[in-house]
Amino acid sequence: MIRALDKKTGQVKWDYDIRKDGEQSQFHGDPLITDDLVVIGTDGTLGHVYAFDRATGAVRWKYKVEVTGVASDIVRVENQIYFVTIADDLVCLDLQSGKPKWVFHDAYSPQEHCVTCASPALSDGRVYFGGRDGFAYAVDSQSGRLIWKKDLGADVTTSAAVDHHNLYVGTSKRHLYRLSTDSGAVLADLPTESAPNRRLIIANDSLLVFLGDEIFASFDLDLKKVQWSAEASKQWTSARPYLWRDAVLAGNRRELVALRASDGTREWTFQFPETVRGIGTSPDILYIGTLAGPVFAYPRKP
Repeated sequence: MIRALDKKTGQVKWDYDIRKDGEQSQFHGDPLITDDLVVIGTDGTLGHVYAFDRATGAVRWKYKVEVTGVASDIVRVENQIYFVTIADDLVCLDLQSGKPKWVFHDAYSPQEHCVTCASPALSDGRVYFGGRDGFAYAVDSQSGRLIWKKDLGADVTTSAAVDHHNLYVGTSKRHLYRLSTDSGAVLADLPTESAPNRRLIIANDSLLVFLGDEIFASFDLDLKKVQWSAEASKQWTSARPYLWRDAVLAGNRRELVALRASDGTREWTFQFPETVRGIGTSPDILYIGTLAGPVFAYPRKP
């Protein structure tokens, strides 16, 4: 189910059951929110990318994705949107109609469901992403033409992140890479304690990364050193790090943890009755989604 809730009361304003459209069961990527649309991908035995009317929940359009669907975030440039399917296809759709403009396909076919990797990054007319085939790709955002690809020797297990002319990705063989966005050349290769995974976040002069399930770390953007790391009591459970004010937020099982972005110091924690998965931010309220289903609105005083 996808639901729109009133931010002040939690009352359901509209909902939609994706099971009416086939054997799909989950949402894993962050939606794209526009002035009038909510665009999000689904996965399961198959999947769709949906565009819902923000006010009513009516389906404006849906794009069917075979082979388990879409777990990546939806990203946008002007009237075009981009996402990576679980089969490693990079797809460009028209935002208003949902009609495909192009599809970039490589030879990879998934053997297992990956929900933590492959979200693309956009910069200067190019789309960047890492595949389960071990390659990082740069593709022209207008035509879908391959500009370059770089063999990293192992599955890419993180989203792509771009800062200026640097592309960051992590692999299953416990490496973080900094590549040139111009050529794909490796500018830095940093071995890590565990495999980087989930969404990479760039915050000021830092790269925030989950390493395995137990370590959350901040690296300098040159990938020369670890600036700080924080260990979970058992497991980091949030889908990605989240930035709020001057803090970094993450779920540690049933505990919401706020770490100072500059040095990783714990600023505060809060216990929830369910495992923390997704975190939404607003100036005064945090919205906490949990694996068991309940959503909480949690006020934080300045």
